[in-house]
This record gives sequence, structure tokens and C-alpha cells, in this order.
Amino acid sequence: MRFIVSSWPVVLCLLLVVCLPSVLAHHGGLGVEGDLVQWALKVDQWQEEVIDQGYRIKFLSYPRQPVLGNQTRLVFEIQAIATGRYVGGLTAEVEVQPPEGFQRLLPLPETTGVVAYYEVSLAFEQAGEHLITFRSVVDDVAFSGTFRKVVSRSVLFADWTTLVGNLAVLAAFAVTWLGFVLSVQRRFTAAPEGKR
Repeated sequence: MRFIVSSWPVVLCLLLVVCLPSVLAHHGGLGVEGDLVQWALKVDQWQEEVIDQGYRIKFLSYPRQPVLGNQTRLVFEIQAIATGRYVGGLTAEVEVQPPEGFQRLLPLPETTGVVAYYEVSLAFEQAGEHLITFRSVVDDVAFSGTFRKVVSRSVLFADWTTLVGNLAVLAAFAVTWLGFVLSVQRRFTAAPEGKR
């Protein structure tokens, strides 16, 4: 029993080593900056896309699950379907419609040095489902795409699928570690064969 009690600091260190990479994991594609907590909440992949008037509008947010009052980056990428080329130099705007209240119209500037990549940062003021609409005009043809984004009240409950997955991995690791500790303890505390 003494071995199990004295091994808890080791168990906690190993839990951090195993769980931290899964919390901080992300998919490749776009640059990530900022502190580790904010970095852990970002997911680098296109989440949704809409096609309108011959243009593909790709959308994502950083973090993937916005949290009430925290800064969220809304990112859009525009591609012409006929040519496959990305469309830069647009004058674009984004309309954010909260569940209750008035919509906000925000200018959506193109990111310097990245063609056809438009983004804006904002803090959502209400929890619940928001409608996010991208709008622009190319050669006198207006096109737009509307996306739905749910804003959570808390970081803990923001992305429940990731939370459940991390808890399942943690539980599996804890059971495996406990089995390992018990087997090592049994091996060292077993009586030598000659004294039985």
C-alpha cells in the first residue's frame, strides 16, 4: 500500500504529460499565435462553406467554439468556382445577427500578404446561435453566404465533444496506470518461491 500512496505525484505528472498534448493539439493549415490557453482553443481547418453566384465562401472561427465576451476571429476565404482561383482585393463586410437585438455590420479587410483571406475579430455579447453573413460584390455581381455559430457561456462547456473525448482518454489512462501500479506492487511484494 505504501508504494501506491507514494506514487501519486508520479501519476499526476504522467497525467499532465499524456493529457496536455491532446488538449493543445490542432490541425495544420493556418498560423497560431498567442498564449497556450488561447492556442489550445483554436482549430485550424475550414468549418463550413457556401456557394453563391459562382463563388465558394469558406468560413471558420478562432476559437472554433466562441465563448461569451472572449475575442473570436471570423475568417473567410473566397474562391471562384469556374477558375479555381482565389479572389482578392474585394471590399467585403460581415453582418452578425445575435439571437436577440440588433445586427452589427463590420468591415472585413483582406489580410495583408494573404490573397483572398478576410478576417475580423469581435467579442460576442450574447450566448446562443448567431447568424454570420459574408457579403461582397465582384464585377457588379453581389454574393453572400450565411453561417450559424453558437456562442457558449463558458469555456468548459464550449466544445463538449472535445471535452468528452479528453475525459474518455483520461479515464482510459487512469485505469491503465492503476493496473500497471498494482502489477508492479504485486511483483515486489510477492513472497519468494522458496519461503512459501
